[in-house]
Amino acid sequence: MEQSFTVTHIKIKKSILHITLNTKHPVNSPRISLFYQNLDQKISYSFHVNPMQNCICTAFIDLSPLKISEGDWNVVVHTSQDPAQDHCPVILDKQVRARLLVSRNLIIKNNLIVFPIGTTGHQMILRCRTKQPYDRLSFRIKEFAAFGSAKLLSPFLKKKKLWLVFEKYCTSAQDNGFYFFQYCMENLPPRKKNHIYFIMDKNSAQWSTIQKYRKQVIPFLSFRHILYMLLADLYIASDARLHAYAWMPMPNLISREINRHDIFFLQHGVTALKRVDSIFGSQGFSPMTYFAVTSVAEQKIITSHFGYDRAHTPVLGFTRWDVLNNKADIHHKKILVMPTWRSWLEGKSDDFFRNSQYYKTYMHLLQNQELLSFLDETDTELIFYIHPKLRDFIQNFHANSSRIRLIPFGATALNELIMECSMLITDYSSVCWDASYLNKPVVFYQFDTEAYETTNGSYIDMEHDLPGDRCTEEKQLIELIKEYIASDFSEKKCYSDKNQKYFAYHDHNNCKRTYDFIIENYEK
Repeated sequence: MEQSFTVTHIKIKKSILHITLNTKHPVNSPRISLFYQNLDQKISYSFHVNPMQNCICTAFIDLSPLKISEGDWNVVVHTSQDPAQDHCPVILDKQVRARLLVSRNLIIKNNLIVFPIGTTGHQMILRCRTKQPYDRLSFRIKEFAAFGSAKLLSPFLKKKKLWLVFEKYCTSAQDNGFYFFQYCMENLPPRKKNHIYFIMDKNSAQWSTIQKYRKQVIPFLSFRHILYMLLADLYIASDARLHAYAWMPMPNLISREINRHDIFFLQHGVTALKRVDSIFGSQGFSPMTYFAVTSVAEQKIITSHFGYDRAHTPVLGFTRWDVLNNKADIHHKKILVMPTWRSWLEGKSDDFFRNSQYYKTYMHLLQNQELLSFLDETDTELIFYIHPKLRDFIQNFHANSSRIRLIPFGATALNELIMECSMLITDYSSVCWDASYLNKPVVFYQFDTEAYETTNGSYIDMEHDLPGDRCTEEKQLIELIKEYIASDFSEKKCYSDKNQKYFAYHDHNNCKRTYDFIIENYEK
């Protein structure tokens, strides 16, 4: 019989975490460890465990002398003295989970905080991250006030059938969420749009841009934002539900309620190059109510791998594609380089990142003298768009040529860069279909395919089904750049023909189709 351990009590005093565990079967000298959830760094620390009495044991660990990195740390129990034996996770019982929702159990280490939280199946972990303004007690009080107000106002505000629209962590207004919201604001009569709101961080680069709709814009983490998140009838978003709230929050009542709301998923990109069914699937960590797709080909991927039926995966097209137009200027040639993030670099130190193949490969490309000389000869600009998850490492990227421009995420709207570029270079980004939609050439620079397939995986054959040329070495990439510049960036016919199966529509009516579908199906 598999052994199980349940945490029945948690206490934090200064930097010391105390836990009490119950098990149905006595264990001789159990060991409890804290394991770092990172495949490349095998770090673990041991709890001090008191002798078990009547299937109950108590343990504690002092985090102050330990090197605790950002990320998640598993709490596990070893029932054997052999370290090679499997270990058992520990589960937070219902009472502990309830107490975590209303208390502030955290340990502060310099500018980091560490707190217990339950993950899938209520397994206990310790989460470590940078301290944020919403970790203050005053924000916790605001959450409680909003939660109480929602209970009181629910009979009145529920009648409004609020729709809340948002994008990644409410920091941008440049994706499918914003363009759906803009369509509603520009095309619907007042009585049909007054219940539709966009959530936006005041610190966002696009905050001033969106102020023309300010009556329908709600500041991120304001009291009204929290209240409306609890009372909304529907979320409409290009990302998961919790992208509408605090990043990696401590256990709280608001996040729990957010996870229970219906959501119309506009998607962030065509689902093909990265396996995400464990997250967005019907049995995943963040299941969707409706899942918009761009084509029958993509719909087949979703129905085959995600567990949704066709009625819940409507073929509508991306709302942001309604505004796409080819603005490339042959007299001002621009090559957009947009690499994706690597999950195996999550939570790593700056030193580790600078020694990674990912960083070295792209920095070597940005400093390649043959490429720089060719850019000069052909009067071509190379734009390196830095992924949002690279924000902690952005200072490491630099270029010594005026022909190369580094743009952090959010500084310039991505769709503008797509429209203005002459060609796109990426690795595994779904933005490739935005470029293909405009019949622009795409080159895939996949120097670490084996690691990517092992860690992420894809739904299509990377060697045969990509919507553009594929290369694995820098020399091949530079030759393809030269080839496309020489052809005035003409997309090869073999790719233009292949890519049409991913575009059900080219009519600039995706927003209207999406709105009509929600009205006809969700509001029945």
